Amino acid sequence: MPKYVLLLLALLAVACSDKKAETTLLSAETPVAAAAPDSAAANSAAPIVPEQVPLAQLPAQLRLPGQLLEAWRWTDSQGENMLVVFRTVTKSRQQLAAAPPDSSDVQDIEDFERSAQLTARQYVRAGSSSYKELWRLQDAVQNCPFDMWLGPLPGATSITDLDKDGQTETTLLYKLTCRSDVSPSGLKLIMREGAAKYALRGQMVVAYDSGPVSERTPANPCCLDTISQRQLNAPDGYKLVAGRYESEKEFRKAPVAFLLFARQQWQKFSIEKAEDHEQL
Repeated sequence: MPKYVLLLLALLAVACSDKKAETTLLSAETPVAAAAPDSAAANSAAPIVPEQVPLAQLPAQLRLPGQLLEAWRWTDSQGENMLVVFRTVTKSRQQLAAAPPDSSDVQDIEDFERSAQLTARQYVRAGSSSYKELWRLQDAVQNCPFDMWLGPLPGATSITDLDKDGQTETTLLYKLTCRSDVSPSGLKLIMREGAAKYALRGQMVVAYDSGPVSERTPANPCCLDTISQRQLNAPDGYKLVAGRYESEKEFRKAPVAFLLFARQQWQKFSIEKAEDHEQL
């Protein structure tokens, strides 16, 4: 009987020893697992907080002709970034005033054509070096005798780091209008990450009566290049155009997060309300 007792005690000792070893092994691994969130936090990019810059504080070399619409400053892994958006307009009143009083070309002011040009540029500098142009954008509405508008949509300009590589993406959404009715404005979304450019181009959705604009907003705004000309020429073909963009081809080589964000921004800002029909 004592031999059985000794054997039982030996087995218990081995079991305790294995339990202790198991506990020691888990304790050794636990700090590694617990440190993972801290490590991820250390590698994650700091929040991007763009600062709006008034014209008076804009460096002289970054001031372009025309009216300043937006100016933003922020920092990423490339250094200090500056985005500026300007617009110039040739107004009909200026053309009318410049015409000689006895000129046969003087007509009603509404008959004069006007043009607007939008210019956006992003600059970057490292340390105390001078700003260097990273990219530029130029677009225009030319020779418009009707209601005209060209400019970024309020609240739509975004500075992001969707792929978490330290270099930010700059996204602009702006509309282009020349119309004498309630036809939709053109809409462009331009995303830049350094030299890389991605774009969506199409039309807005107009809210022009008491009907809910949701009935005119497509659930999937892509893609106009997949709609046949026969469909577009149908009596209700115009419904297939409003709120859609041409294609997503330019995003094929972009990170998936870029296209997802672009789709979201398009859906959010592509609705044009009746009270938003600005005119230059």
